[in-house]
Amino acid sequence: MISKKSKIFKGDIYCDEKGLIFEAYNIENIDLNSCRTIFFDWVISLDPSINQGEAIKELLEAYSSRFPSHPMTKLLIEGMNQNSVIRQRKRSKNVKGVI
Repeated sequence: MISKKSKIFKGDIYCDEKGLIFEAYNIENIDLNSCRTIFFDWVISLDPSINQGEAIKELLEAYSSRFPSHPMTKLLIEGMNQNSVIRQRKRSKNVKGVI
């Protein structure tokens, strides 16, 4: 008997190894609160060497055109905007200290 390991295809995006975001897009009638839970799980399981903003951008590029009104798309856009605000705060804080 040959032993085969079966692997379920869950997308091919490097920053979604567990396929959490992929699965969220494939759940019928998913709501925003469920997407938030999945997104939070994705964020805490993201490899620390991966830039969170770049990962969100990659996910948006992969899914937003196919699912423009999906709650996860809206959440990813919100996450991208929030990540941008955090980077701006850090930059302005560092510039103030360099005077």
